[in-house]
Amino acid sequence: MPTLKIDGQEITVDRGTTILQAAMQLGIDVPTFCYHPGLSIAANCRMCLVETNKAPKPLPACHAQVMDGMEVQTQSERIKKVRAAVLEFILLNHPVDCPICDQAGECVLQDHYFKYSAEPSRLTMKKVHKAKAKILGPDVILDAERCILCTRCIRFCDEVAKNSQLEMMQRGEKTEITTFPGKQLDNPYAGNTVDICPVGALTSRDFRFKTRVWLLQSAESVCPECARGCKIRIDTFENVPRRYKPVYNPQVNDWWMCDKGRLSYRDYLDGRMEGPLATVNGKRALSTVAQTVEAAADALQQAGPSGVAVIANPWWTNEDAFLVAQLLTGPLRGAKVYLGGRAEGEGDDILIQPDKNPNTRGVRTIFEAAGVPLQPLAAFTGQGVKAALVFGDEHALTEAQQTALSKVPNRLVVGQFKRPVWELATVFMPGRLHWEKAGTFTNFQGVVQRMDQAVKAAATCKSDGWYAMKIAQRLGSQVAFSSPLSIFTALAKAVPAFAGMDWGRLGAHGVLLGHGVAPSTPGDAPVSPPPVP
Repeated sequence: MPTLKIDGQEITVDRGTTILQAAMQLGIDVPTFCYHPGLSIAANCRMCLVETNKAPKPLPACHAQVMDGMEVQTQSERIKKVRAAVLEFILLNHPVDCPICDQAGECVLQDHYFKYSAEPSRLTMKKVHKAKAKILGPDVILDAERCILCTRCIRFCDEVAKNSQLEMMQRGEKTEITTFPGKQLDNPYAGNTVDICPVGALTSRDFRFKTRVWLLQSAESVCPECARGCKIRIDTFENVPRRYKPVYNPQVNDWWMCDKGRLSYRDYLDGRMEGPLATVNGKRALSTVAQTVEAAADALQQAGPSGVAVIANPWWTNEDAFLVAQLLTGPLRGAKVYLGGRAEGEGDDILIQPDKNPNTRGVRTIFEAAGVPLQPLAAFTGQGVKAALVFGDEHALTEAQQTALSKVPNRLVVGQFKRPVWELATVFMPGRLHWEKAGTFTNFQGVVQRMDQAVKAAATCKSDGWYAMKIAQRLGSQVAFSSPLSIFTALAKAVPAFAGMDWGRLGAHGVLLGHGVAPSTPGDAPVSPPPVP
């Protein structure tokens, strides 16, 4: 194992480690443009050049491997001049239109310029102009003038998306990133090219000119669009989600997410039903949350457990599922329970899973531990059912099943939107969306991830678990919790697969079911993600 010094700090690393990786371990900042920890090394931007005693000329730190006895200087006067020269060359034909650029505020070129150069241009000739606002695909638009030809986007398509849709054309100062003639950048992961573009060359058509990034508030969450459960960041402005961005999680999605999940936030912005409804004298009317809970509890009590059907929702958080399980092992013990949710769809061998529900495994694991049998939704016929308690409003019910549900005397729905089950509800209790609550999801691999509340919910909207708890209390149960943290603590004690898990130690990357033993070293078990300049 070679031992070297970087800026006077000694470190021993594995053979094959690059200078950049060794510097990162020491917390030394080496600027880069083309380097990305999830892609192959191109070493074409030259921004990471460092001085060593093993070579007469500066070496690219992202590519050069360490040697025993090597002494590296990242802040020598020579390197400072080299960096300034590289930046001057990169900015030679750059339009410097930061005030109107969507990347302003999260642009690596801006950051490096102010930190390593901050010198005016010496160019006396007219800058080379290239294509502006060129549409590459359904959600990616290119401003070729801003492109610094780092090739991150090309390498991503080749290596991660497995779809070589981008290439460079022309030579010298006329070189551009483009698609093949007659083709679009439309692979299922194309939006990631916007994330990894270090400048404002590739931007999202969905987010373009929508909100300045410094106005956004962010919360880490989990994408609910399939059982993969990609770790994401929800950026909001004025309490409204504006975009999803992937967050590094080596156990789940690395640095990426699919475009379907990325743009799915738009599906939840319209059509919300925030008003509780109850049936009075045969007519539905606006009610209060307390009155709907009372009406639902009374209907369930009159039906008796044998006359109750519950449609469970794989969109529940683990905490919601645990509270519903308390209801089903208490006052509603013996009720028929069916697992609803979206029907299966297509998947791939990159990230996308056929199961289009975020917490199927979590719900199954919790219900199995509680001894609550789950039947497939296809088994629901409505026969003998006097009260149906339906959680969620996006279930793969056939037309015949919807007809059967409509004939159930009491249809108690916890939902969010004006969907078919809302139309059928005799009692409607408005629920919260995934971004309106804190909790945990368990993905198809068994990784339990924490998500934070990103949006403040309307006062009338409560979580599914809250409704289950209040109904259970109304029916005589003593179940009572005050926060997701307290629910998760009880869950970890009651469900063997969650044993040893701690809300705080779920950390940034989550914990695998059955691996909840506290780590031997202080702090979270997951390692810090490699920095992405």
